[in-house]
Order: sequence, then C-alpha cells, then structure tokens
Amino acid sequence: MAEIKRVQENGLRFYQVTEGEEIIAKLPSVTTILGETKDKSGLDKWRKRVGEAEADRISNLSMSRGTIMHRLIELYKTKTSGEATDRLNELKEIAKTDDEVNEFSEHENADLYLEEAWKMFYKFWFNSADYFDTIKEVIEAETFLWTTKAGGWAGTVDNVSEVVDGTIKIIDYKNSRKPKREEWVIDYYLQASAYFIAYWDMSGKKADGAEIWIANEVDNLPQKFTLTQSDLEFYAKEFIKRRKMFLEKHNI
Repeated sequence: MAEIKRVQENGLRFYQVTEGEEIIAKLPSVTTILGETKDKSGLDKWRKRVGEAEADRISNLSMSRGTIMHRLIELYKTKTSGEATDRLNELKEIAKTDDEVNEFSEHENADLYLEEAWKMFYKFWFNSADYFDTIKEVIEAETFLWTTKAGGWAGTVDNVSEVVDGTIKIIDYKNSRKPKREEWVIDYYLQASAYFIAYWDMSGKKADGAEIWIANEVDNLPQKFTLTQSDLEFYAKEFIKRRKMFLEKHNI
C-alpha cells in the first residue's frame, strides 16, 4: 500500500509517494502549483495600499478562521445526526474538545479566530436548504488525493459527496472578506479540476461536477459557483498548463 509523506524543498511543498522502499513519485502540491504561478500583481498592490502589517492581519484571520470553518463543516456533515438543530447542538459539544477546531488555542487571537469561523459556518447553516441539505451522502471528507497523470500532483479535497439528484460533486469551501466575481475565482476552478482528475484516477469514479461554496463577511447568503463535468475537463487542461509553468519557473 502506498504511503504519503509531505516534504519541503526550497520552500515548496511536495508529497513523496512510496511503496515499501521504492519511491513511486514526488508530487507537487496543488495549492503550491497555483500559488507559485498566479498573477500576484493585484495582491501586491493591495498589500502596498493597506500596509504590510494590516495585510498580514487580514491574511492570518482569513487563513485561521478558514481552517476552523472547514473542520466545523466536516464534523457537522460526518459526525452529527438528526434534525438541523440537534446536529448543531451536537457539533457545539464536539467542537469544544476537537483538536483541529482548537488548533489556534494558544494564539493571542484564538477567540477571534474561533468566533469568526463560527460566523462563517452559520452562514451555511442558516441557508442549509441550498448547502448542507443538498448533500445526500458524504463520500470523502478532507481526503488526501494524488495522481501521476500528466506528471502528477497531490492535495487534500474538502469534500466529495453524492447530492440529492444522485450526482457526485466535488465541493470546496472558502471564506472571504467580500463577495467574489467569477473572474476572481478561476484558481478555485483549477483547484477543483485538479481534485477531479486525482479522484477519478484513485477511485475510478468520474465526478459529475463541482461546487465552490464561499461565505463572506458582507452577505448572509454565501455564494455558490457551479462547474459541470465538461467545465472540469476544460479547467483540468488549464491546470496542467499551470503545472508546466511551475516546473519551468523552478527548473524542476
């Protein structure tokens, strides 16, 4: 059985896949590929406009609350049962002692991160009819996926589920400061397409589509961006181009 080990090389994240003593592959992380090949000019202008300290504060808040929000959603969908209110109460009890929910408990901003994560979770919960209730059965949750197709890559998918219409969807959860325009979320599409290929390769099952769920600070109703299977196949080709850019940039 293959074993996966995370390794860092020159500040870049890779996953080494081994079987016994044999190294099968060393695969770049999906998020590393995208992070190293995206246009950062807008981000650089924003950091310069708000200042490095404020930019770091906002980025750390978004990352930390996002980590906790992901875990709350995972626990809600996989570790609770019953009606929505019962499940919420059960989640609150589980969350008190869950290591991942309390990952930042020693941080000076621990209470803020936890409070903000719950705010984002509630945006999905209060709109369950369009979000949680659409999931019929969770197939994978926070599952490590990898593939050697087109040179290979690896990463952790938020969720793969059978939804109420019987189709299989890859679902990715995000949080943001403000609502997103579609042109701002293309990298999310590429990320979903990378998981689409890896899930297909590992399971033999071809997901029917993907959904990107994004809770933001402004709106009570989260955004949902939907991709068809054809969309995923298109963006998979674009992701492979970005993977090539990544290798060329770092002379790998």
